[in-house]
Amino acid sequence: MMIIHIILKILGYLLLFLLLVILIVCLSSIRADISFWNGKFEWCIRYFGFRILPRKKKKAKKTETSESSTKKDKEKKSEEETEKSVDLPMMDKLLKKMQKLAKTMDMAGSAVYALPKTLQYFGKALTWYHIETDILVANEDAAVCAQQYGIIQTVLQTVISQTGMLIHVKRKKISIQCDFTEDNSRYDFRCSVKIHIGKTLIAGIVFLIGYLKDSHTAKTAIVKKL
Repeated sequence: MMIIHIILKILGYLLLFLLLVILIVCLSSIRADISFWNGKFEWCIRYFGFRILPRKKKKAKKTETSESSTKKDKEKKSEEETEKSVDLPMMDKLLKKMQKLAKTMDMAGSAVYALPKTLQYFGKALTWYHIETDILVANEDAAVCAQQYGIIQTVLQTVISQTGMLIHVKRKKISIQCDFTEDNSRYDFRCSVKIHIGKTLIAGIVFLIGYLKDSHTAKTAIVKKL
């Protein structure tokens, strides 16, 4: 009897420990930091403050010859030159596509919001915050510069407002400027996204229950027709 009592006690402690771990996991969240600043794209995923992705690359041993290093330097210089010489027609095409995206999001915003409550549960699990932009639209032609400024302004505001209908959105600093005297434009953007694990699990359970109910009603309707 003593052995059974000890085994049950150990199992009870293990169960309490497991429940505590599940509770901590459900109350925790995953954070993703995304940044495109000064021409560099960086991203990072953290859990409990620890960086899990991307993993740090191990330092490679210096075994490269002088010829390979000079080739890499030439490739880097050529890439920098191509980045500096941005094709203006390509930028105009990109801005037109962004404008179309903003229009479609504005038209479909109410329709998406009217979808089943499952999306609302998923929306509560997401938070888009620390949104910071430093955008400078530069062009010698004042009309073109003003047009590009208006497109970027409407696209950014539409995306933030329509996204705010589904998830929590917290801005930090939105800066969009227009300058006719500058030669080069600047597009800097960074933000953070937080995914609450417990709320995501609840949304998944709600979605699964709704899916099973809908599939059951559909099957019964088909059987009745037969």
